[in-house]
Amino acid sequence: MQLLFYASKNDENENRLAAAIRAVAPGGAVERFVKLEDFRDRLRSIVEPNSIMVLAAVDREELLKMQAFRDMLTEIFVILVIPDREKSTIKLAHLLRPRFLSQTKDDFADLSQIIAKMICAPHGSLPSPTAAGNPCDISGSRP
Repeated sequence: MQLLFYASKNDENENRLAAAIRAVAPGGAVERFVKLEDFRDRLRSIVEPNSIMVLAAVDREELLKMQAFRDMLTEIFVILVIPDREKSTIKLAHLLRPRFLSQTKDDFADLSQIIAKMICAPHGSLPSPTAAGNPCDISGSRP
């Protein structure tokens, strides 16, 4: 499993998003992309099954450009951060078939929890017990 992150704008919202992703990334390993061309090139190489891609669209125009890569995202879990909640933006966002939608101005707490759950239990399977302190540790819930 790989954790990939695309965001072209370097501002406070993107920094908060990057921090939220790194907080739950196994070993802090996140592949970061700031150009759509680099993102496209990465998708053309091997991407492991159950990989997670967090895409942050700075505006509707960038979200539209992302549509060109839609067919390359079929085996990747997509989490999409959109610029607004306008009906047309949400409709366009759903064409990328995201597992979760967030907005740029959100606090990203839900997004972090979603990523953590996807890492622990890809495809909805139950996570196996792991070392204590790991977010995937379920051993403490047993009698």
